[in-house]
Amino acid sequence: MARMRRLSIPTLVGCLVAVLLGPAGVTATEPRVTVTAVMVPAAAFIPASDTFVYGNGGRTLSVLSGHGSFTAPLFFPVPVVRINRITLYAFDNSSPAMICVQLFRTRPAAAAEDEAGQVCSGNSAIDPQVAYTTAIDPRQVGATVQGAYLWVYLSDPGVRLYGVKVNYSYDTGA
Repeated sequence: MARMRRLSIPTLVGCLVAVLLGPAGVTATEPRVTVTAVMVPAAAFIPASDTFVYGNGGRTLSVLSGHGSFTAPLFFPVPVVRINRITLYAFDNSSPAMICVQLFRTRPAAAAEDEAGQVCSGNSAIDPQVAYTTAIDPRQVGATVQGAYLWVYLSDPGVRLYGVKVNYSYDTGA
């Protein structure tokens, strides 16, 4: 009887540990939020119309006369993202000249789009000027039913766009 008891206690402890820890090789993972960004360089922007003259040398985008608008698509490596911040890198040292960037979320099945956020440059001799916004609504882009793109407006020949950074987050794990 005593021998039986010695075997039972280690077996009982082993079973208790297995129940508390779970089966070997199986671990539970908690959802985690990954925060990252995508940089859209000046070279990625294409003109929204053909009614103005512009220059795009890859590093900078500018209009050579008048004003103009440009677009660039946004692609994300996961199906659902949350946009956290839009940052504009530009040169604008004259008033009332400006560069504005808007983020749009498209909904093709509804033939609609939502302006999610906007940021504009200000009169500053700093080169590059960095302006950003966190006032974004709606923040979520679901790639299976929505798309996203940037719309940039350059008001005068004296301004230059260097790029736009879009910070976003997404859930990983389950």
